[in-house]
Amino acid sequence: MAEPVIIAVPPKGGSLDDVMRRLVAVGWLRQDLVAEIRRLIKEDKRRIKLEEGLMSLWQDHDGDEAATMRAADQAGHDLDDISAALGRMRRMPDANGKLQLSFTPKMGVDTILRSYRDDRHALTREAAATMHLELDLTRYGRPTRMMFDHLEFEYAGVMGVLVGTEHEVTPTYLRKHKRDISLTCYDAFHNTLLDALDTGKVRNWQEMREHLIESNTDVRILGSLGLDDYLGHFVLMPEERGKACMASGGGRRWAMVQDDPKLAHLREQPILIDAQFEEVYKQILAAESVGLTFESTTHDIEEACARDGRTAIYIVRSGSTIACTPGLTVVGEDLITSETIVAVNEERLEHNRGVGTLIDSLAPVAHDHSDAWRARLAAKLGEKLL
Repeated sequence: MAEPVIIAVPPKGGSLDDVMRRLVAVGWLRQDLVAEIRRLIKEDKRRIKLEEGLMSLWQDHDGDEAATMRAADQAGHDLDDISAALGRMRRMPDANGKLQLSFTPKMGVDTILRSYRDDRHALTREAAATMHLELDLTRYGRPTRMMFDHLEFEYAGVMGVLVGTEHEVTPTYLRKHKRDISLTCYDAFHNTLLDALDTGKVRNWQEMREHLIESNTDVRILGSLGLDDYLGHFVLMPEERGKACMASGGGRRWAMVQDDPKLAHLREQPILIDAQFEEVYKQILAAESVGLTFESTTHDIEEACARDGRTAIYIVRSGSTIACTPGLTVVGEDLITSETIVAVNEERLEHNRGVGTLIDSLAPVAHDHSDAWRARLAAKLGEKLL
């Protein structure tokens, strides 16, 4: 009996939505089941957003529950939802002994998930069976939330298992034979495969494939999943500094010319970044040779830039957040262009015919529509894109 093919997919968010829609289109998954999975995950995300709002209102009203409820009601939330949330959320004393509101504890979220698993509708029960609980380490307060766990399916006589796998560990699992196929963003692979590249200065999956030393890894980049879900790693600066930076010359691309004069403006202070990409940025910008330093942070990079006058490297997809943040500019072109790609462990491809069958159905593509994405981004950002 052939082993099932293990496919890594995002565990939550818009990336999971996009990938699952594609898997419906190629015939791996049923549309009704995917729609229900997405609905339950979005319901849980709305729960977290409501709880965040209630925590803020609780502080604003000095821990007065009735005043918090009134304020939430006036903000347009349903009173039954407010009451249920306040009933399950944790109260914890702060340093001064005053009770503060916090996210629903794990047991409370587990009760919600179990209610879905016991729902009278079979489709809801089936969707809930694909989920598990996990701490959201990307969100302040570390709430417990529902995430996609795994789902078995059959396609063309091949048994497959989709496994929700965090973006940053997916390439490692693929490399160590813990996943057979990966459907995740390119930028995670860059960091993991630095030791298998003949240069770290690659900026997209096409360049990575060209510079991959295949004898150093079983990972193979097969192409784009064709979702056109581009995102870029951009330099953010306060407007005045950004304009001065671009006026110094060197073009809109970063570190593409010898002694790029724009890099001098990055030396003025440590650059705020997401820690998982530090080594990648060091390679692309030749950070050590030009004296750049980095400061890792976990959230709200764009707010810190606007509030404290900092410089950062920030992941931008649609540009909506930047567009509504006063005084903040995107400087130059993206350092890295990322999108969802199809990658495979070559050893698993050779030894399990099902891997090849599923890859053929995905039909990875080589086309590059990133210029169209940049044009949409430029239209969205207007004068905020320098």
